[in-house]
Amino acid sequence: MIWIFVLVAAVLASEAFLRLPLLPVIRRVAETARKSGRVLASKRISDHWKERVLPRYSWIIGSGSVQFFAFLMLALAPVAVLGLVFPGGFGAWASALMRPAVIAALCLVSIAYVWLRLRVIRG
Repeated sequence: MIWIFVLVAAVLASEAFLRLPLLPVIRRVAETARKSGRVLASKRISDHWKERVLPRYSWIIGSGSVQFFAFLMLALAPVAVLGLVFPGGFGAWASALMRPAVIAALCLVSIAYVWLRLRVIRG
């Protein structure tokens, strides 16, 4: 019975992950971090300009990190919600999720689902 819940949890979380705009957020944060590193390392950019642009870059990186965390929590919400209908309740579901075999199954099913969804279904 637990394996049906694990399968459903992995598929729902993977689908949420695919539908949320996580990758654009990651790209924007990574690109801004690279730009800020280049600005800091540059001898050609004045300290005055660095003082003006780095707080803006920091804001983009910080807000993007918070946004990424929120999207990640939304993607994992289906896994938590399944605990409400799991036999034994949320505590039993949380305990089951800590078992290494369940963690491995969640990862494998999620990877397989995402691969199939992106490569085969293309939708």
